[in-house]
Amino acid sequence: MTTKPLIIAHRGASGLVEFENTLASFEKAIELGVPMVEFDVRKTQDNLFVTFHDESIDGMKISDLNYQKLLDISRQKGFDVPLIEDVLKLCRGKIKLDIELKEVGYELEIVNLVKKYLDYQDYVIKSFLDAAIIAVKKADNRITTGLLLGVGKPQKLIATRLSEIFPEFRLFTTKADFVSPNYQLIKFGFVWRMKLINQKIYVWTINDENLMVKIVKQGVFALITDRPDLALKLFDGN
Repeated sequence: MTTKPLIIAHRGASGLVEFENTLASFEKAIELGVPMVEFDVRKTQDNLFVTFHDESIDGMKISDLNYQKLLDISRQKGFDVPLIEDVLKLCRGKIKLDIELKEVGYELEIVNLVKKYLDYQDYVIKSFLDAAIIAVKKADNRITTGLLLGVGKPQKLIATRLSEIFPEFRLFTTKADFVSPNYQLIKFGFVWRMKLINQKIYVWTINDENLMVKIVKQGVFALITDRPDLALKLFDGN
């Protein structure tokens, strides 16, 4: 294999554990020797930051629940929703972090929290939300930021898809340092166009080995996957 991508474990080694975005999923990624782990950030009603993908749990918004209530609900399902601070403590010095902001409004708080534990080279912050990326850069322009592409059900389908397949203007206005598209957006010369503007590509989420090889051969920088074990075997020979 001529190209070796940066392998990123999606929501921890989520394809190898029962529950994603948990300390156990991050510990599994560390155990495998994955260089970077991705996770989602949300804020509870009592202003604590947690890692959880969905907006709601059991029909209740995470932002409307205090942390203890959220923990009670998740424990009934068999897992603990971890505090971001506990994730930072666990991962510091062991694995780099790919941090996704799911909402806007608390970027400075997250920046200050992350900087308390990590050096700049040990993490990136990304979002689907242009305003969140702009706010992170405003808080500290030394932080590496990324623009996520691949909204599941955009309200304005055609306009949104065009801005994702051709994100050059958004990358310019947000000053993002890399672009992170869903693999299905790798078309219409996407990789070539991003190389023209010196944008590294962090592609998500690929779990099929043949597709991993096909996409990496096109020249993407990083591969986000639920199965980092497969990616490590393919590209690192582990």
